Amino acid sequence: MSDPRDEQTASFEEQERQGLIRRNPYRNYIPPQPAAPVVRRMPPGELNAVSHTIDVAPNATHHVEMRTSAVDRSKGFLIATVPLFAGLALGMLLISVFFFGVPLMSLTALVVFWLSFVGAWLLAYLYTLAVSAEGIAMFEARQKWSLLAREQKERWDYYKKLNGE
Repeated sequence: MSDPRDEQTASFEEQERQGLIRRNPYRNYIPPQPAAPVVRRMPPGELNAVSHTIDVAPNATHHVEMRTSAVDRSKGFLIATVPLFAGLALGMLLISVFFFGVPLMSLTALVVFWLSFVGAWLLAYLYTLAVSAEGIAMFEARQKWSLLAREQKERWDYYKKLNGE
């Protein structure tokens, strides 16, 4: 049995006469060429008139409900670290006395002990300061100012490029 659709084919002209299809009246239409880009030179006053507001919530937020002060935190830091640093300084003193022949009761021994203690304390203090809530907030603020400075530099570089400088 043959397919009934095979027997009912009509040419393009027949379909056009019956009104089933229409010729495209715009078949010879050629779209216009895109316009050339317009280079706009910004006057210096307009470039400086831009204001920036970074209105975002800080990423590093802490929710600590504690009734304390910076003095309490600093005392806690000292209580936790001074014995460790004293032990480290004593170890460095003993190493210098037994392996390098430094006299135990001398200025050199005192300098070794003191510099070991102060160096370890300073490194721990800087690390604690960097990871504290205040340190993280300062880092975030510095990054935001850095972002603005980099954006301004790129803006001026673009302006200078437009003016052929």
